[in-house]
Amino acid sequence: MAGYENLCMNCMSDTAGKSECPNCGCQSGEPQAPHALPLRVMLQNRYIVGRMKSNNGEGMTYIGYDTVLRLPVEVREFFPRSLCERTDGEADIRILPGNEVAFNEYLADFLSYARDIAHLRELSTIVQIYDIFEENHTAYTVSEWHDSIPLRYYVERSGGNLNWNAARQLFMPVLSALSTMHTAKISHLGISPDTLRIMKDGRMVLGSFCIAPVRRADADLPADLTPGCAAIEQYVMGYVPDESTDVYGFAASLFFALTGELPQDALKRREDPRLLIPTNILRTIPPHVVTALANALQVMPDKRTTTFERLRAELSAAPTITATIEGPELSEGLENREPPQKKEHTAAWMLIPCLVALVLFTAVGVIWLSYGGPFIQTQTSEGLESGAETSLSSSDASGGEEAAMLQLTPGESAIPNDKIEAPNLIGQNYDSLIEVTSSGADYQVLRSSEEFNDAVPEGEVISQSPAPGEEMERGGSIVVVVSKGPEIRTLPPIAGKTLADASTTVTAAGFVPTKAEAFSDTIPSGYAIGYQGLEEGSELPYGSQVVIVISKGPENPDALLSEPAEPSTEEQSSIPLVE
Repeated sequence: MAGYENLCMNCMSDTAGKSECPNCGCQSGEPQAPHALPLRVMLQNRYIVGRMKSNNGEGMTYIGYDTVLRLPVEVREFFPRSLCERTDGEADIRILPGNEVAFNEYLADFLSYARDIAHLRELSTIVQIYDIFEENHTAYTVSEWHDSIPLRYYVERSGGNLNWNAARQLFMPVLSALSTMHTAKISHLGISPDTLRIMKDGRMVLGSFCIAPVRRADADLPADLTPGCAAIEQYVMGYVPDESTDVYGFAASLFFALTGELPQDALKRREDPRLLIPTNILRTIPPHVVTALANALQVMPDKRTTTFERLRAELSAAPTITATIEGPELSEGLENREPPQKKEHTAAWMLIPCLVALVLFTAVGVIWLSYGGPFIQTQTSEGLESGAETSLSSSDASGGEEAAMLQLTPGESAIPNDKIEAPNLIGQNYDSLIEVTSSGADYQVLRSSEEFNDAVPEGEVISQSPAPGEEMERGGSIVVVVSKGPEIRTLPPIAGKTLADASTTVTAAGFVPTKAEAFSDTIPSGYAIGYQGLEEGSELPYGSQVVIVISKGPENPDALLSEPAEPSTEEQSSIPLVE
């Protein structure tokens, strides 16, 4: 590393041999964070690793230096601390015993996801990955390094909130990139004021991409979720996030930029879905933007804006009728302007058709809005054009702007008597219900949790809300609790299976499989011998970790060949033939 001795490990600028960096003030003797790669270690004989900047359940992010391109880079290391460890001062990692299968599966996800992101080089508003490699028994990605600040800090420095024009210039390019990403079946699932960053040139970019299990509360890895930005489905066991999940995180970040506050956590909004905006701030937000936010921040996924293209259309709407807010009161207003006086007959004949068209469009618009507009939402007598139900809560109706809050209840159906009786789902198989209600049904089924139950078979519905026979809106959701079956389970037979088949069998039985290896004179290499310390038929609690012992073949192959042993008929029938 000759020639790089003066690099500051905190910012990768030249220290000119000084102990304190002239650029960032970092002292040269400051230690590296625990468990991180040693400072100045070289990866791929190209990248110098600097200080660790952040970490989560997936791994660590470092600042680095590319000695080929001679510029700072961002180095991301796959290092799930719940599955592996590193001795301080060493680069190699060691997988914690019993976690080999899980580590390798998540490592494969990390590499696959990184390759997907790397293919999106044409998107200038996402962090670009330009190198992916394996080293030190783990994997790394290398991205461009940006001197930037998080959106959260940028909003704070801008007085606590942004006006719509400023926010629009930041957010709409990112929205376009997210639409392209989801067209390619790629999700982020962690959009927040911390993963959106403002560049020196004023652009906003999206970074901090992580594998999906880190963005869900029901996975094995520690979850990295931002309260207020994470959608309800990211907390629900077994629910697969989709594009609407990223729509929620994007809208929550936009809400933060415009108001200075994040929405309440989705788990709390399940009981009270209202959004609160001070009326002095609401005055600065166009009504169609308020509508778009209310739709995109629906708690239940089936009620939410489903795609970024739909969100783009709503944010780009140009309403005919605009809302004005005077003090704490809400009022609907149209500008009444005198038509220009006639100067010549030609101008008058041109003006008359325009006025007729304006009257017609206004009439149509009023009728359209009275029936709920495109969002079919209830409106108040004050007539806020956003299409969201509004009410003011203030201890003093004549009080100042700071005391008044606008409460937004996302859209309710305006179609009278559009109700159905909740069907009885108790005892039915959850997966079968999902297939039946996936399209064209009068209701959607959403699993809230799973519970052990000795009486109800695994996968069947234990309870539901609303209860059978209760009135509910057509197209609404029925939230169910699904049985996990008995808590005490029996170990299934796995001898003679491949590791993949044995892992699948064990997982289906409700256990967490890990791997160990041992020599065997009777089981071919690569096939399961049995369990470590346990036997088939043993009873264990659901979720217990079990070790699958995989054969390495005979310890002394020559001795085995000189004295061949005929396996029993039972063994011959249970051991797969290998070439």
